[in-house]
Parts: sequence; C-alpha cells; structure tokens
Amino acid sequence: MRVAIGEFELKDWEKPDFINRGGEQMLAIRPFPGGSVSIQDMGPSYRPITWSGMFIGEDAYDRMMSLGLMRTAGKPVEFSCDKFSFPIIIKEFYPDYKSDTRIPFTITLIHVVDLRQKSATQLVDSIDKAAVQYAESSSVQQGKTYVVKDGDTLWKIARRETAGKNANLVEQIYQDNLDVLTGGPNWILPGMELKINV
Repeated sequence: MRVAIGEFELKDWEKPDFINRGGEQMLAIRPFPGGSVSIQDMGPSYRPITWSGMFIGEDAYDRMMSLGLMRTAGKPVEFSCDKFSFPIIIKEFYPDYKSDTRIPFTITLIHVVDLRQKSATQLVDSIDKAAVQYAESSSVQQGKTYVVKDGDTLWKIARRETAGKNANLVEQIYQDNLDVLTGGPNWILPGMELKINV
C-alpha cells in the first residue's frame, strides 16, 4: 500500500499497519423549557491517525529531519494512500534517535476540516435558519423603488414597504428622497418614485 504525507512517501517500516478512520459529529445541543431541543450541527470531527514506525537505512536521519520540518511548519499537507486522500497537520512527531541508520518514531496526524464555506442550507439550528432567512429577505427588500399611489402617506408606505414593516422609518424614507419630496414629507403625490432603502 502506498502511503504519503505531502510529497514524503513512506517506506516499508515507516508505514502504519492500519489507518484510523471515522470520528464523530460535533453538536451544540440546547434544551428549552417545555422539552424542545435545538441541535446545531458543528460539522465532523475525525479520530487522530497515530502509529509507530522506524526509519531504516543510510537516509534514516535525513528522512527523520524531513518529517520533523513538516511538523514544525504546522501547515496542512495531503495525507494519501491508494484509496483516499485528505488534508492533515502533523500534530506530534516523536523520533527516538539511537543511530544514524535506525530511528524509531511515533507520529500523530490530525484531519483538517474547513467549515468556513458551510452554506445556509446546511444549518440545522432553527434560530440560525431564521436569522439567515431574515438577513436574506432584508437584503432583497432594500434598495427598491416604490411608485406612490392615491391615498398614500409616508407613514403608510413605511408600514407596508420597509423590510421590517416599520412605520417609524418615515424619517429615513424622507431623508433618502429629499430630491423628490421637495415640498416636505407631507407633500406626496401619486406617480412619485421613492427609494426604499430600509
């Protein structure tokens, strides 16, 4: 079986006998009065991959140094074998230097998972879903144009057309439309085009 850490391909006695796979799902569990429970999926967590091996041969010291430098760099590299490949960081690397040609070691790799790209459709928590939906509806509502109809007032328009249906935003609508409402906030005529930015 081929096993590599980045560009570093492991030789016979350096390879693990088996590779730990699997893990658990990280969950934030919030109980509420009345028995409701909110469960937020925080993403997967994987078991560390740990094994012991031995560098053998004339290049044992150089190979030990190569892996040691990868650990101290602390950067993700690709861990790969015949069937799979994923990014890891070398968490622990403990070589026991005995001679230049035989160096036993233990190593622990941590699977790197990037959750920053998690989309709103993957959110499990109802609170988070509601917040995302509100933000999306607010952004859609903002920046639209409204044509004044017969019987409209700025108060009615604010109550119907703003993102939060908030009549208290009359002043904001007026300030955003000073170029149209030149006669003041009460001088509003059918056919006027007003910007609704709130």
